[in-house]
Amino acid sequence: MPEEFFTADEHWWHKQISDYCSRPLGNVSQMHQALVKNHNDVVGKDDTVWHVGDLSMLGPSRTPQIKRIFEKLNGTHHLVLGNHDELKPFNYVKMGFASVHTAMWFDREGYTFVLAHDPSIYTVVQNMGEKTYQLCGHIHNLFKHMLPEKRIINVGVDVWDYSPVSLKTIIALIKEHE
Repeated sequence: MPEEFFTADEHWWHKQISDYCSRPLGNVSQMHQALVKNHNDVVGKDDTVWHVGDLSMLGPSRTPQIKRIFEKLNGTHHLVLGNHDELKPFNYVKMGFASVHTAMWFDREGYTFVLAHDPSIYTVVQNMGEKTYQLCGHIHNLFKHMLPEKRIINVGVDVWDYSPVSLKTIIALIKEHE
């Protein structure tokens, strides 16, 4: 049965990201290989993946490079734009994303999930009800989650072993802190 996964802050082609976040993934080429392998080790071809921002540091002229990476990744991909996602939404769709959003929310298993790259919108989430949680990126390895008080979970690769995290894992984490 297909699963849902979440990830953020991959920063494809960002040469300094390993230094900034202490990623033990070597140079850009080695980082790409590790991120592709880790992604495909957990995500199946029929699964859905939500990228919650900061996909790549490349601008419009480098769209073919981004597309080549995404052709290697399992799953159907959706993007919630982050502060470094500079392309116009239709360019991401041309690369193969099924949808592109500035924010997204949906209900699963009795919980409401708000996807927004920057966790600073948590006051909005707090006012949406006690079973509402924000899945974010932006903060890299600053924290993994702020549960139960702020109901924020960082889905960035820097805190999930450089892999997408499953909805099952997120729900188990929430239940652990209820």
